[in-house]
Amino acid sequence: MSDLSLIALDMFFAAVAGFGFAYACNPPLKTLFLSAILAAIGHGFRFMLLEFFHFQTLAIATFLASFVVGCLGMLLAKIFKTPAEIIAFPALLPMIPGIYAYRAILYLISFIRSEDMVLQTSYLVNFFNYFFLTLSVTLALAVGVSMTLLIFFEQSFMMTRNAKFLKK
Repeated sequence: MSDLSLIALDMFFAAVAGFGFAYACNPPLKTLFLSAILAAIGHGFRFMLLEFFHFQTLAIATFLASFVVGCLGMLLAKIFKTPAEIIAFPALLPMIPGIYAYRAILYLISFIRSEDMVLQTSYLVNFFNYFFLTLSVTLALAVGVSMTLLIFFEQSFMMTRNAKFLKK
C-alpha cells in the first residue's frame, strides 16, 4: 500500500469518527461535516508527522495536530458563524489514545491479579508507560486547542454575532 493511500485511509476513518462524535452532540447540520473534515485533517496531519517526519513522541505530534485543528476551527467558525468549540472539539476526539488507556488498565489488572514478583514488576512498568503516554497525549490535545482559543479569545466571542450588534 502506498504512502498516500495510507494517509487517505487514516483521514477517512478519522472523518467517520469525527462525524460520529459530532453527531452525538446534536449540533447544527452544517457543523457535522466541518467536524468530519477537521478530524480528517488533524488525524492525517498527526499521521504524517509520525510516519514521514519521524516525530519521536506521540504527544508532540498530537499537540501540533490539535493546534492546527484549533486554528482551522477558528477560521471555519468565522466563515460559518458558529462557535469554534462546536466544530473543533468533536474533531479532536478521534485522536484520544483509547488503545493506550485500555492497555494501561489491562496491565494494572494483571498486576493486581499476579502473585509472581517478576511479572508484577513487568506489569507495573508497562502500566506506567501506557498511563503516562495516555496522559501526555490527552493533555497535548487539551493544551493545543486551548492555546488557539486563548490566542483568538476576543474573536471567539464575535463568531456568532453580527458587527452591528457589537457596535451598540
